[in-house]
Amino acid sequence: MITILVLMLIVLLVLNVPVGFALLAASMASLAYGGVPMALVVQRMTTAADSFVLLAIPLFIFAGALMSRGGMAQAIFDFAEALVGFIRGGLAQVNIATSMFFGGITGAAVADTSAVGSIMIRPMLERGFDRGLTAAVTASSSTIGVMIPPSIPMILFAVVTGVSLGQLFLAGIVPGIIVGLVLMFTTWLLLRNSNVPVTSFNWPRVGRTFIVGLPALLTPVIIIGGILTGVVTPTEAAVLAVAYALLLGMVTRRLRWPEIVASAIETAVTTGAVMIMVAAASLYGLVLTREQVPADAASLISGMTESPMLLLFLIVLLYLVAGAILDLGANIIILVPVLYPVVQEFGVDPVHFGVITIVALAIGLVTPPVGICLFVASSIAEIGITEASRAVVPFFFALLAVLVLIIFVPDVALWLPRVMR
Repeated sequence: MITILVLMLIVLLVLNVPVGFALLAASMASLAYGGVPMALVVQRMTTAADSFVLLAIPLFIFAGALMSRGGMAQAIFDFAEALVGFIRGGLAQVNIATSMFFGGITGAAVADTSAVGSIMIRPMLERGFDRGLTAAVTASSSTIGVMIPPSIPMILFAVVTGVSLGQLFLAGIVPGIIVGLVLMFTTWLLLRNSNVPVTSFNWPRVGRTFIVGLPALLTPVIIIGGILTGVVTPTEAAVLAVAYALLLGMVTRRLRWPEIVASAIETAVTTGAVMIMVAAASLYGLVLTREQVPADAASLISGMTESPMLLLFLIVLLYLVAGAILDLGANIIILVPVLYPVVQEFGVDPVHFGVITIVALAIGLVTPPVGICLFVASSIAEIGITEASRAVVPFFFALLAVLVLIIFVPDVALWLPRVMR
């Protein structure tokens, strides 16, 4: 069964079949070969999709789309420019800061790339920034969107493993902030001899833009605060996010029916793709369980090393390769069911492993040949992917440095959940 699963999945992916359909077809073919009744297959898929936690995915996507179309991205950009626009690098620093703030709204890196890129890239080009650097900064900073809650990949990880989503959300905050600061420092180093313009720091302007952007900036505070106080579950917090986004849109009068309908359509399309992968993942997990793949993988790795640290580095190496080939969500669906039982055998904290997984696979979002965020940013910047790939190299190593820090110092991820617990 496992041979059919792997070979068919590889062939379908090479033929450019969407990951969800490829995984579904390969899993169904493997189970049919193993004599599993199709009635059980349908029941398994239905059960997998019938999850209260999964309801958070379309709701957070919808809330992010409403915020973006309701003008909140522009308000956040104005505040970020007033706050950090004076630092060497000017708008490049503003780009990263905007992604840090906006990441707490969208929960998806590609959405961050599209929203922030559509606002930031043209002004950066007009102020003399190199096109490659512009695309690289936009793409790399958008990875913060899957670290700072709400995070769609974290929801997928929680569904696949059963790890507390609230703990994962908390664990991603500090790493996300560190990534933003490291990217800003990297940008400062790259542009330290550059003559790109910067803005003067002005406290009154910071105050004005903060007041205008405060409603949008409060979104992650409402989500995390509601979860921490026990008032709402993560899924109920997503409902609050949607209601809050609609309320802001009506108050500002920037959100009308066409924008709401467009947001709903975008949400339906994105959610459909995710749910196909989730349903396929249940069948994929059934094949793995029947073939005892997790147990065999644990035995194999145990024979290679007894060090949890070395295990994590081996897994990260796998993630970096896989991230350059497949989408982040698909990698969580495919790899985590195999690797999670292994790290449990080695006594690795599940939340720590979750953050490592998200950060490592997020690096794949800016790594060719897939690197979807890099493709989106280079498309907006009207630059070839080859030039954008060269420009993103320093940011790739900056992200990698943060990942190594998280591995060696687990408290980077675990300190906040432990304090809040």
